[in-house]
Amino acid sequence: MAFHLPNGATVFVANEFADSIPINAISNASNAVLTISGGGVSEGDTVLLKSGWSALDNLVAKVIAATATSVTLGGVNTSDTRVFVGSGAGSLQVVSDDSWVQIPQITEVASSGGDQNYYQFQFLEDDTQRSLPTYKAAKTQTYTIAHDSDQPFYDVLKQADRAGDTLPMRMYVPKAKETRYWSVVPSFDGEPNPVINQIETVTASFAVQSKGTTFYKDADVTPGS
Repeated sequence: MAFHLPNGATVFVANEFADSIPINAISNASNAVLTISGGGVSEGDTVLLKSGWSALDNLVAKVIAATATSVTLGGVNTSDTRVFVGSGAGSLQVVSDDSWVQIPQITEVASSGGDQNYYQFQFLEDDTQRSLPTYKAAKTQTYTIAHDSDQPFYDVLKQADRAGDTLPMRMYVPKAKETRYWSVVPSFDGEPNPVINQIETVTASFAVQSKGTTFYKDADVTPGS
């Protein structure tokens, strides 16, 4: 059993990628192995996936091993053959290490969505309804940030907002000794909200695209990378 405060956490977003690399197949394994052609991926890289497997589409993950023909992703479990059926073919892009920029001065984080929806029905002979889970609502994250238009993330988020780009994000939580990765489509205009006797803030909203978050402890990845 373990629990941690998020205090001291830092949040980053990136917007530059290497050229797309085709994925020919993905294995069913506790750490997914991707079959690629031509190399271009190294151990320690962060990658953004596109995959025929819905659970992996837009996932952000760390590479724990790489050759010219294969890439192993840490923390990505594809061993369940009931879910991961077929090749999972698609593509990946390596995220440029130099393109990560911090989103500092965050005063509040809010999340919405992700709740389970249900189909309810009743047979003639029933005196109570039955229920089956259908879909989960889309997730949105909202960050309230102290206004400072000199921060590099302003341009990054504005460009992504205009283009509708999917960007990788990461959070390092020092008290948990853990780095977390996911992907989003940002909505951001950078207009401050002036309230008397309060610091001016801006709001950045992120439509979450990845079906899950990947988690890496400090033993698995260099903190903040």
